[in-house]
Amino acid sequence: MLSSMNLPDGIQRRRTAVDELNMRTMFEENDVICAEVRGFQHDGSLHLQARSLKYGKLENGQLITTSAYLVKRRKQHFHHLEQYGVDMILGLNGYIWVGVHTDVQNLEGQGEEEDVSDQSTKSIVKSSGAATDGKEDSNSLRVRENICRLANAIRVLSALGFTLSLEVILDTFQMSIDWNIDIKDMLAGEFYVRIAEREAERRCSKLNV
Repeated sequence: MLSSMNLPDGIQRRRTAVDELNMRTMFEENDVICAEVRGFQHDGSLHLQARSLKYGKLENGQLITTSAYLVKRRKQHFHHLEQYGVDMILGLNGYIWVGVHTDVQNLEGQGEEEDVSDQSTKSIVKSSGAATDGKEDSNSLRVRENICRLANAIRVLSALGFTLSLEVILDTFQMSIDWNIDIKDMLAGEFYVRIAEREAERRCSKLNV
């Protein structure tokens, strides 16, 4: 069950009978969304809500699933990596999103007085066509490579059982560049071994201090 859900261009979903009938024009099965868990229903379903524009439908990125215990609770779980043109969300449920940056500020105030049933379809069209509407800068090869490299860094750290924090992920990301490791080769055994050895050296140096 969804309430107070923001669509890709900032339109907020109003919970009306017409809105419920038109829900499929806004979201479909297998869509990736970011939302708060408001509560559990007696039938086991979840009640989700998105009270601000940082929540909503996620597109143009990768979803990585890892063990929830590897993601520790912190003050900030939403990260904008400006130097890479990427947004990262570290979910406490073990779901981690790495995708093209969305400028939330430019979405605020858009369409607040417009009818949701008319705008929902427009918002989906705008979002799905983002890669072909001339905005090559946001979906450039460099940004896509950054997304893939960050996602592989997370996969490596997860497989090694290391705690997933922004600092550790970025450090692994940078090491792959410094060692001239191709994105696809990050998932090879050699890179796993080098990252594990580096972590062991770091922990030993802490003990010797």
